[in-house]
Amino acid sequence: MSTLYRKYRPQNFDDVVGQEHIIQTLKNEIATEKQAQGFLFSGPRGIGKTTTARLLAKALNCENRKKGEPQPCGKCKACEEIALGKNIDVIEIDAASHTGVDNVRENIIENAQFKPTKSKYKVFIIDEVHMLSTSAFNALLKILEEPPTHVVFILATTELHKIPATIVSRCQRFNFGKIPYEQMFKRLEKIADLEKVKIDKHVYSRIINKSDGCLRDAESLLGQILSLGDKKISEEDVSIVLPNSNEDQILNFIKNLNQKNTAENIELIDQLVNDGVNLSQFMIDLLEMMRAVLIAQNGQLEKYHFDYSKEAEKEIKSIAKEIESQKLLNLIDRTLVRKQEIKYSPIPQLPLEMLAVEQIADSRRQKTEDKSQTTDKNDDNNDTTFGSGSAPPADKKEKKEESRVRTSVRTAVSKITKKYNIKTSLKEVEEKWHEIKQKFSEKFHAVGIVLEMASLKEINSRGLRISVPFSLHKDKLDDKQVKNHFENILQECFGEKIPVLCEVEAEQPTDNINELAAEFGGEILT
Repeated sequence: MSTLYRKYRPQNFDDVVGQEHIIQTLKNEIATEKQAQGFLFSGPRGIGKTTTARLLAKALNCENRKKGEPQPCGKCKACEEIALGKNIDVIEIDAASHTGVDNVRENIIENAQFKPTKSKYKVFIIDEVHMLSTSAFNALLKILEEPPTHVVFILATTELHKIPATIVSRCQRFNFGKIPYEQMFKRLEKIADLEKVKIDKHVYSRIINKSDGCLRDAESLLGQILSLGDKKISEEDVSIVLPNSNEDQILNFIKNLNQKNTAENIELIDQLVNDGVNLSQFMIDLLEMMRAVLIAQNGQLEKYHFDYSKEAEKEIKSIAKEIESQKLLNLIDRTLVRKQEIKYSPIPQLPLEMLAVEQIADSRRQKTEDKSQTTDKNDDNNDTTFGSGSAPPADKKEKKEESRVRTSVRTAVSKITKKYNIKTSLKEVEEKWHEIKQKFSEKFHAVGIVLEMASLKEINSRGLRISVPFSLHKDKLDDKQVKNHFENILQECFGEKIPVLCEVEAEQPTDNINELAAEFGGEILT
């Protein structure tokens, strides 16, 4: 069975879902033959930008389209060739893999000078156009300013802010939005009917929530569900394709934060690390559930169609009643801050552990402040509650909890600061560095490019320190699978375990950054 989003790709403007305002404008322009020569389609992935660009190309070049009619016939040779991607006058270019100025000159500028071979217009569809280099944009700008009458440019991007204003100003701009819940529901239901499969309504809701407004993702997930081969699919049947997120762990984490069960959360974090869970994604899921609790406090949980089981929704409502609104807001604020810190932390779990410990630290500070204020007030009234040199009685439960937290934190810290008796020297690593990079690239070729930009710093009792220019490079090398492969190569080369500690360079000379960006077809935005 072919991929659903390809099989049911819209073949005329009326089939496009959720972009009515854009489609109507384009239809009016085509019907009156007053279309622009430069279009810029921006918006999230998988919502119809490229599909609309192809429909526009079909409508402009359709052999049977009557005057005043906007729709392509879909049956003529031009329409069929464009639908199959075989029309030589409709050139689709992936700017992500053609970033340089030479590609723009060869594939666009020189090609645009020649009239269409057999169509009315030569149409250039440039996908992910924001990936072009500065010099490539400058070259493209010239032909956008004065395009030949037989040429139409359609630029598509998911990151509008990266496109120079000079390019944007010379295009008719259309902002595509995420597909609304109701329209996506109808679309998925229609596809299931055409495939003659009956699907539980809750399954549609889960697909839509997982896809986050992206119709292509939703149709891909539906395709995976249909591949189960059943003619009737219930919510239980799709648990493998659409597993619930770590609901229980996230719920327990929030409840522990509210009840100040810090030791339990430290242990939970340790379990996440041992299980290889992506902590950054865990914090995103944590924020999403905190948002659900916030919405539940206002009695609107059902309205937002969260992708949680019925049991989890009951727990969320229970937490919403237990936790104070201001406390929840403070937790969300702190989680947002700690989520950003994970990206740059040399110890990935540390920001999450700090989030876990902060609650009890705040509680202790507040009690200290309250006691201080009480003491000051009693001193003013010459009415000292406790004798000279004596201390107020301690809360046994709090002292026990504090002891448990300290023990758990010490355990966690001892794990992340483990020392090794490493005999290999930095010079030995430098001598074999080329061989190490080659072995690394055999399995992770794309990440191997990042390793080419890495600098060896030192070997100490904690491992091999290397630095990379940017945080996105660090994220790639810190991936658990990548890091294990890297360390296995080191062990193979030197016969001992050498952990890899990746960090981002504190400073980079501006010229070097610009050279690096130019090399990879990008630019530095200030």
